Amino acid sequence: MKRIGYLIIIAMVFFLGMAFEQSRLSSIVEEGAAFVVKSTRQQVREIADLDTRTQILLENPRLLSRIALGGGFGGEYSVLAAKNMFSRLPNVIEDIKNKTEIIEIAERTYLIRLPIVNVILFETDEGNVLVDTGMAPAGPAIYESIRKINDLPIHSVIYTHGHVDHAYGTWAIIENGETPEIIAHKNLRNRFTRYVRLRGSIAKYMSQPESQLPTSEKDFTWPTKEFENRLELDIGGETFVLQHHPGETDDQLYVWAPSRRILASADYYQGFLPNAGNGKRIQRDVEGWAKALREMAKLNATILLPSHGKPIIGPKEINTNLSTLADALEFIVEHTIRGLNMGLRKDEIAASLSMPEHLAQHPTLEVQYVNPEDISKMVLKKYTGWWDDIPSHWTPAPISMQGEMIISLANQNIPRIIKQGRELIEKDLRLASHLADWLFYARPRNKLVQDYVHDVYKARILSPSSNTMEMLTYLDQMARAREVSAEN
Repeated sequence: MKRIGYLIIIAMVFFLGMAFEQSRLSSIVEEGAAFVVKSTRQQVREIADLDTRTQILLENPRLLSRIALGGGFGGEYSVLAAKNMFSRLPNVIEDIKNKTEIIEIAERTYLIRLPIVNVILFETDEGNVLVDTGMAPAGPAIYESIRKINDLPIHSVIYTHGHVDHAYGTWAIIENGETPEIIAHKNLRNRFTRYVRLRGSIAKYMSQPESQLPTSEKDFTWPTKEFENRLELDIGGETFVLQHHPGETDDQLYVWAPSRRILASADYYQGFLPNAGNGKRIQRDVEGWAKALREMAKLNATILLPSHGKPIIGPKEINTNLSTLADALEFIVEHTIRGLNMGLRKDEIAASLSMPEHLAQHPTLEVQYVNPEDISKMVLKKYTGWWDDIPSHWTPAPISMQGEMIISLANQNIPRIIKQGRELIEKDLRLASHLADWLFYARPRNKLVQDYVHDVYKARILSPSSNTMEMLTYLDQMARAREVSAEN
């Protein structure tokens, strides 16, 4: 019963926090009530073996509220879906089904809003054209949604890119006897195989159970048709244009339906500053991303259907938003390249980035998932090597040895170091974090150190300047300190 109470508190805090996010204000009360009811009966069964991160969130509801504000993707949120993206677990499948919404956007055009991601359905005289198939446990919800719309065969499935939340629900369509053409950019194959080759690393950085990740090529539903740059499909007397540009991935594409003037923009547009500078993911192509946005703006679409977030209606708003995001990405690129050519140290380049006011204040460029500095670091990574221009970082001492040096300089007086460190929490959280890392990697089993790490990174999560990727990283460090403490 105590845990049920925790879940209710978390739900209430989550939705109160989300109330400050204007884009979702209208549905807060209804969603919050539904979440509480479902959580108490459906999700309590799943928390008997809580991971450490979840335990910390249960104990600190403010942290969950803060992280939730970091980015809203898709429809109603599902904790089970977010934690089990590669799975086909019945409870996860059922949770997604309960939270799936079908929206008729235009004649014969539908947006299937799932937790975290959207799927788009174009109905044609020859059958259904499906843009993306969500994460693995979303497959049954997608198929059921299609059958609520019509009984037409699924003619084609288009993968906008090979991320797990876009191309893993196809298995349910196949298992229901459908035989669609599955279309993707040629680079998607490498993306799929990466999930096998790096499954341990991916599990770590995506916070997914490693046991659920694919182990062989048999665990994927592969494309039956591939292309390199541009592909035009004639389906049911209509043309569908698939255009590739590197962006979030090197296999990403958008889908343009010219007769309908509808654009499926994949992950190129998300309604906030996009995930173009993720420190836990491989290279994003910021320049290719901007090029795609410029090209899409010229299409003069009347409806834009993103893979995350809500649709945009009207050519003026669509063109403005796409162009504004392109402006922002291009500004970051030029700032970064200019700094490199001036010979500035890399950390100085990112730290000195200041967005023009009209971009910094634009509602579609809100910092949620990453910030402009993160994107600048991604550009630096594209054009230079791994060295950050600081000589000692070429062949650095292990951080544990650095920590021991700090402790030695303070005559082994860890309580005194931490006392000063706690003063830093109020003055400069970045410096406090450096100190926390030195101490933790040098003396991870020291209780004072563990508590300090917990408090530093709790403060960083609650800081208004932190974005989603930062906050999840800080939560991981809090969890590590907790796990070491439990081992003592």
